[in-house]
Amino acid sequence: MPFLSFTKLPIFFSLSALAILSACGGSGDGNPNSSQVPNSPVILTGVFIDSAVQGLSFSTSSQSGMTNEQGEFFYIDGEDITFSIGDIQFPAVTAQNVMSPLDVFSVTNINDVRVANMARLLQTLDRDGISGNGITITDDAHNQARGVIVDFSSDDFDIQVEDIVANSGAVNTSLIEQQQAIEHLSLSLTNLDGVRECSSDSTKIGYTGEFTTFAHNVSGTATIIDDCTIEVTMFNFDGMAPNVRFYAGVNGNFSGSDAFGIGERIDGQSFTNETILLVLPEGRSVEDFDSLSVWCVAFNADFGSLRLEAQ
Repeated sequence: MPFLSFTKLPIFFSLSALAILSACGGSGDGNPNSSQVPNSPVILTGVFIDSAVQGLSFSTSSQSGMTNEQGEFFYIDGEDITFSIGDIQFPAVTAQNVMSPLDVFSVTNINDVRVANMARLLQTLDRDGISGNGITITDDAHNQARGVIVDFSSDDFDIQVEDIVANSGAVNTSLIEQQQAIEHLSLSLTNLDGVRECSSDSTKIGYTGEFTTFAHNVSGTATIIDDCTIEVTMFNFDGMAPNVRFYAGVNGNFSGSDAFGIGERIDGQSFTNETILLVLPEGRSVEDFDSLSVWCVAFNADFGSLRLEAQ
């Protein structure tokens, strides 16, 4: 079941299935098939993530094409791979089965400005603006990036990509903030090994509640699925507020020491009758709270909340 939209890959989706290497034959156009010549090099399948990224150009000495809906690209072991958007080329690096902006710039620090700016660009160019359900780079974005050279470490990076972003055909027409991009990338990387496994021991399983609307058209129903998962159905939120997340609290208090955020930010996105799965952070269970809010962290404001109770 998806987590943040429902036709593409989710915020908290398991990447382990995507990261399995495929040994398959193929031609040099990036479309493997089963007719590989005996003793020819094995063509492997990798995945590019910041959520799975579709529509990212890739090229190796033997393979080329666009990443598909699962973010998959193709390569032969030991080859260098170059990803690009239009004429914006990222550094060539050794291809791996799972790759992210960290691998592109050969660093481990997620706060590296080049990593952050690549994540900002990818997430901003996502067609529907909801990075959590997978990122799709449009043909318009590639066309807008023709003849463009971008320095991802530059102080004026925002200005360099301004026209591309404004005319990409994506929902976002301005570059998203660095912290938002880093939070999303961090969450995707955290879940590389799959969704947290949850037991079903809590007596609260089946507890439910309906959001009371206070602002920004928040509504929907939340139900406890297991010890660390909540399903939100028929969820509505206009997205027109800064730094908004789902927050858990006790007795309707979402700013005290017992309160904590669940998942990534949902501001800047419009939700209409959506279904979302919320997986609690490690170390937390449904025993730790009884209330849920669509909470504006920027202003300590409750846009809609509910009490989870037995029916």
